[in-house]
Amino acid sequence: MSYIGDAFIPSPPSDFDEAFVPSPPSDFYETEPDESPPLPVRVRVRHEADAPIPLRAVRYSSRKKRWAQTSNCARGVREPLPSDIRLVTWNIDFAAADKKKRLLAALSHIQQHVLDCRTADERPDPCCILLQEVHASVFTQILNAEWVRRYFIVVPTSVDKWPDQAEYGNVTLVSRTIPVVNASTIVFSNSEMKRNAVFVDIKLSIPAHEDEPRLSGGIVTLRIANTHLESMPSGATARPRQLKLIAAALHGKGLFGGIVAGDMNAIGPTDEKIVEEAGLYDAWEGGDDDEESFTWGYQPAGRFAPGRLDKVLSTGQEGFKVDEPERIGIDEAIGRGKWVSDHYGLVTRVHIVRED
Repeated sequence: MSYIGDAFIPSPPSDFDEAFVPSPPSDFYETEPDESPPLPVRVRVRHEADAPIPLRAVRYSSRKKRWAQTSNCARGVREPLPSDIRLVTWNIDFAAADKKKRLLAALSHIQQHVLDCRTADERPDPCCILLQEVHASVFTQILNAEWVRRYFIVVPTSVDKWPDQAEYGNVTLVSRTIPVVNASTIVFSNSEMKRNAVFVDIKLSIPAHEDEPRLSGGIVTLRIANTHLESMPSGATARPRQLKLIAAALHGKGLFGGIVAGDMNAIGPTDEKIVEEAGLYDAWEGGDDDEESFTWGYQPAGRFAPGRLDKVLSTGQEGFKVDEPERIGIDEAIGRGKWVSDHYGLVTRVHIVRED
């Protein structure tokens, strides 16, 4: 994709070969060194700094028994489309031990306790799941999960699409009941921690008036960004620039609006102003000192004070609203003292509303 003015314009096919993604082997990082298959070869060309790089979304084909790219187009979009979706964001901690068990526990918690799908046979309500700090060694566990294979589109297609040499990254899951018409990433040029944002453009419908025979009042495009901003006090100067880059992408022409969620690493006084300075609006209605909103600092207690590191932000246009987020994953563990993550996640609901 490229920019004309503020708009995303589809680009020629990416230099990444994403024609298809075969069903990957399980635990390919966890076999013995002499038994491991070779890692994928990265094919990269120069991209303009901080410019969007096109990605392709994939969905699992039960007929072909492999992951295949979606069409990334609006053709075939049929009404009625959903007018509201659930939005889940969770940093699942790349550093702690038992990465596979913790990732699977996080997916299970989201499936069963957040989206109320008790078995892998149950289709979730329309939703987007934004994960951060997915370690490269367990990325394939997402693609191998039966519930994900049946009901979700995945972006990106592999760890190759993260910033070069990144050991962990962001993964976005979109339920198949929501058309994904574009996907891209921005790799932050000022990041020493190899951070980025992943964008998906989804189609939703404006609710029809009660007296209208139509199924909806029209179809709109909403852009969802999944990000992990620079960490630590040393990242304080990088985070404002990173968030402004995301905000600019969310205001593109042709978009009904935009939302960014993820780990904002809001740990210092300078972080109190960056949301407003980026032209975004916080879905949390309380104060930053409200302990009911804190998402980090308890599992376990660390050298920094607990705080609201994870947030859901929006462009704030009329026509859609974001509910105040609620925390998930509190006290979730895979064993005594083995937390699923050092972060709590967040869940909210996004509504397309009719403005008469």
